[in-house]
Amino acid sequence: MPKKREKKVLVVGGGIAGLTAGVYLAKKGYAVKVIEKYEKCGGLVNTFEYEGFKLEGGARALVNAGVIIPMIEDLGLDIEILRNPISVGVEDKIMRVTDTRSLEEYGQLLKQLYPQAEKEVDELIKVEKEILEYMKILYGVDNPLFSFNKIKEEGKLLEMMPRYLLWFFKFLKTVKKINELNDPVEEYISRFVKNPSLRDIVIQHFFRGTPSFFALSYFYLYLDYIYPKGGVGTFPQKLAEKITELGGQILTSTAVTKVIPSKNIVIDDKDNSHEYDSMIWATDLKTFYKILDTTALSNSLVSKLEKEKQRVLKARGAESVLTFYLGVDEPVETFAKISTGHFFYTPLRQGLGELNRSKVKYIVKNYENLSKKEILNWLEDFIKFNTYEISIPALRDLSMVPENKTGLIVSMLFDYGVVKKIRDDGWYEEFKQKAEEMIIDNLASTIYPFLKNKILFKFTSTPLTIERIYGTSDGSIVGWSFEDPIPVPSGMFSMKSAIRTPIDNIYKAGKWAYAPAGVPTAIITGKLAADVIK
Repeated sequence: MPKKREKKVLVVGGGIAGLTAGVYLAKKGYAVKVIEKYEKCGGLVNTFEYEGFKLEGGARALVNAGVIIPMIEDLGLDIEILRNPISVGVEDKIMRVTDTRSLEEYGQLLKQLYPQAEKEVDELIKVEKEILEYMKILYGVDNPLFSFNKIKEEGKLLEMMPRYLLWFFKFLKTVKKINELNDPVEEYISRFVKNPSLRDIVIQHFFRGTPSFFALSYFYLYLDYIYPKGGVGTFPQKLAEKITELGGQILTSTAVTKVIPSKNIVIDDKDNSHEYDSMIWATDLKTFYKILDTTALSNSLVSKLEKEKQRVLKARGAESVLTFYLGVDEPVETFAKISTGHFFYTPLRQGLGELNRSKVKYIVKNYENLSKKEILNWLEDFIKFNTYEISIPALRDLSMVPENKTGLIVSMLFDYGVVKKIRDDGWYEEFKQKAEEMIIDNLASTIYPFLKNKILFKFTSTPLTIERIYGTSDGSIVGWSFEDPIPVPSGMFSMKSAIRTPIDNIYKAGKWAYAPAGVPTAIITGKLAADVIK
């Protein structure tokens, strides 16, 4: 029999899905080559350094989901996992999420803010508790894709089998419930929460149209966050090192410009050819169809590809994020008195209302008829009433900052279409400056009164930054928009079919292959694609 090393597998995209596929194929002895457009692997799971501060470029922390820790153990990665406690706050009311009982405290916080809506809060907490129980089942055991080898090696297969069987039957029941909670969260929560401000405070930090189950499972996910020592970028860095250690090859700063399936080759931006027996496309799916050369393929296959291409190219990515980075001349102890290092904070209880729904669509559609002043007035309200995800890396790992300094990452959901119109209109840099000023004013007038005189540096990332650096359509960080028909499989039992393309030896993985997407699902699709090839 020929050695497995003779089979060439090409992985395009060195994000977390591509690295997962690459490492498991390399582990099995395949000749793996990972091609990454950026200068380092990891995609939106990355940590970068700026003036001695280490900051996250994408994900602020990782949700374990019964996937990441078992995967680290399975591969023997040298990663120290730190706790990532969450704080939640509205105006001056801030709480720390410590365990599932914190859900009751959260309910009391909401009742203090909205005393006229106590019954609605009770109903919300009741729903949250039900979903929390479903999540316990969903992530009740380590994912067998990553834990099976360890169980087998430790001789615990027979011992664990009854537990996995029991979990599997509970899992089937849970999936049924998940499918029943597939309505957009805005529609679902409106059935029992009539107070518009309360409704906004609960859901405005979710992507528009997020399925209810995945949105309202957030309280469980708060307890499931982890943080690798050295930042989230430590995880993909160790995966890349493991691929190389196992004999795989990684090419960075290399973009694929053409895919020719009839010849089983791809061409890169340096005009080099790369042969493959199988390929996994683990990056932007629109790019794949734009650069796909269908020459010499059968008419029936070309027809299938064209249909899928049209679905993909018509679809939009979910809204992106506006992120504000700053270094502060203040020790982390000052911030520790206010919150934990991962903080979801809403400065005002009013909520966004239609500012992030109909108003955004109106601006994109009618931009040419609006003045700059009207856009800035909308922006001021949008920033004032929004919910911020505030990450303070040094509150998890003190090595992330110079002594007696603190780095802050402040982000909020932001529509790609709005910022693209602003750039095309020629005042993109002014927009970023105004947004920075508004965010600083908002934070200084609420939780960080000392902030203005302590800023060492500041800069802003927009959806256009994400699109430019990571090559992701519409600057999306989670894949496809939930507001439009999704062009790829979605649902708990469709993940395995999601990795297929119409071409037999080409597979896909990552956030563009399956919806809804996150780091754990991107990892799972990468592993499934590798397993199919194996």
